[in-house]
Amino acid sequence: GPFAISTIPLAYLVGEKGYVLACDLGRWKGFEDTLQATTLRERVTPLECDATHLPLKPGVDIAVSIHALRSFHDEPTIVHILKEMFRVSSHIFVAAYLPIVKTKAQKACMKMYNLREEIFEALSGRKDDIHYFPLEKLVEFVNCAGGTITETKTMEIDLPHCFGFIPKDTIERIEDVKKREDLLQKWEKAYENITKYGEGRPPIGVVKAVKE
Repeated sequence: GPFAISTIPLAYLVGEKGYVLACDLGRWKGFEDTLQATTLRERVTPLECDATHLPLKPGVDIAVSIHALRSFHDEPTIVHILKEMFRVSSHIFVAAYLPIVKTKAQKACMKMYNLREEIFEALSGRKDDIHYFPLEKLVEFVNCAGGTITETKTMEIDLPHCFGFIPKDTIERIEDVKKREDLLQKWEKAYENITKYGEGRPPIGVVKAVKE
């Protein structure tokens, strides 16, 4: 999508004759500048759309969801979107962080990240950045969407980016006083752990599947 975390690497992978359709509901500011800096503008078509109704016809080589399930609100929506991915392609690839903590840094990261769902719901009234699902649950989602699993794996990555952190002033915008104070207390505890142990990324679960 617009942050190009996976869009640009995919644009490299498809080669000069391939192209990427990057789908996201919003947040496209600065995307064109990022693409121009990579010289890959001709390989990427940005689509501002709701993933529950992709503006695409069947025939896409592979439909990819990378770190996106957390923004799909709830389990029925996740299955619906995976069905939509299977509508446009017979092959899908899903990657998402897993709720696995092996180190104190990973635990600190998860404590902070898990505040996001409650914070965003308090601010907007809708769920976003929902809690991560175990690999078995990702497989279940894909099966429910009509897919046959061809491969699953768990991957450890080492990136310097502190992706779980959320600024304190985000919570301070919550109007509900009781909710705001409760979340601020939780944030202080989570921030104390991040300061003490650092922020470690959890492992990533990968699921590859074909349409049944």
